[in-house]
Formats: sequence, structure tokens, C-alpha cells
Amino acid sequence: MLDRAIAEGRAPALAELVKRGTYVRDCVSSFPSVTPVAAASIATGVGPDGHAIPSMNWYHRGEERYVEYGSSFQATRTFGIVRSLYDTVYNLNLAHLSQASPTVFERLEDRGLRAAGTTYLIYRGRTRHEPEVDGVYSRVARAAQFRHATWGPTELFYADLFASRRTDCRSTLGMPGQRDQHTGCVCAHMVEEDLADFILCSLPDNDTYSHRRGPFAQVTSIAVADRALE
Repeated sequence: MLDRAIAEGRAPALAELVKRGTYVRDCVSSFPSVTPVAAASIATGVGPDGHAIPSMNWYHRGEERYVEYGSSFQATRTFGIVRSLYDTVYNLNLAHLSQASPTVFERLEDRGLRAAGTTYLIYRGRTRHEPEVDGVYSRVARAAQFRHATWGPTELFYADLFASRRTDCRSTLGMPGQRDQHTGCVCAHMVEEDLADFILCSLPDNDTYSHRRGPFAQVTSIAVADRALE
């Protein structure tokens, strides 16, 4: 669908990136093909047998409970909204993701490169980040128990929960429809200030849109993502 969006002239910024960079078309999906598994495979380069993220929801035998990463509002409410959010933001990276499978951030920074990440499910790195304390969204996050530090790349901008430095970029706590523009904003800041050698630039709003409208409607959401990069 990206090729179609570019061919129709609806993704000029992405077309320029394809022209200047390397565009890999022959990709395969993870199995199971669900977001946490796929995100972990992209970030680590291995399958679920290596990174240990098995599904969108799974039973944790050691803790005798279900882990729910947000497959639906009903499931999240059943297992506990705060617990589900905590699992998704903290435990997915710091407890569930295998320590034996380093992330792209860890591999690059171990080699002396500066890594950066935007709002993406898998962000584990070597740098400790305290939660944001300023702003209304940060207060909401603290009220929802997001009070603990985490570990990510040197530059980390995760929703309005973690920010390695002050910017004017806001994502309304990473709500769908707000994430792409936040990514575009922080990526522009990092490029202008020469803060990173590698940036994982996540544009996740297409995922929400395509789930609701179907895969053939993605040209529209890709065009929206493209505008966030202009």
C-alpha cells in the first residue's frame, strides 16, 4: 500500500525517503501476527521463540495471571486497566522481553552509536529515563501509576510519559490520531539538533486506521502519516 500511496502522489515525504535511502519490500510477518510479537521481532531481529513475547495476551505461569497488552477495551477492563497499561509500558520491555535478545537500541549503543526512539512498544535500551513531571498529561499518567523510571535509548520520546529532553511536542498520552504528529515533531527536533545516529521513527496511527477501515483503506492513513513528516 505504500507503493500505491507513493504512485498516487499522496506520500511525497516517504517517497523522498525511499529515493534517498533503502526500501526493503521483501518482508515477512511474524507469527502470531499481532502487534507486540511483531514489534518485538522488528526490534530484536528474532522470532517469539527468541524474544519471548508470545502473543497479545498470554498466561504467566510464574505469576499465575493473564498478561493483556490491550487487545480490546473489554479484555483490558476484565484483567484491569491499570495492570494492562503497566504490562504494556513497563513489563513488556523490562520483564517479559528476553534479556538474551538485545534490542536494536542496545546493539547500536553498545557499539558507540547514538540511538533514539519514538512511541513504539519495544524501546528497551541502556539509558535510565525518569517519567515526565510537567504538564496535565504527565499528572494524569502519574495518577494511573506511571511513576517509575524505565530504560530506553539515549533519546526516548514515549507518548507524554517519557522524554529525554524538553520539546514542544505533545501526543495526548499516545492516543490514536495523535501519535504520528508527535513522532514527526520529535524526529524533526532530533534531526535539527543532530541528537542521534539512528532513530526508530514509529508512525502507528496507520495500524488503528487499517483495523477499522480495512487494509485497502491504508492509502488515506499513509497520507496522514506522510504529512506528519513534511
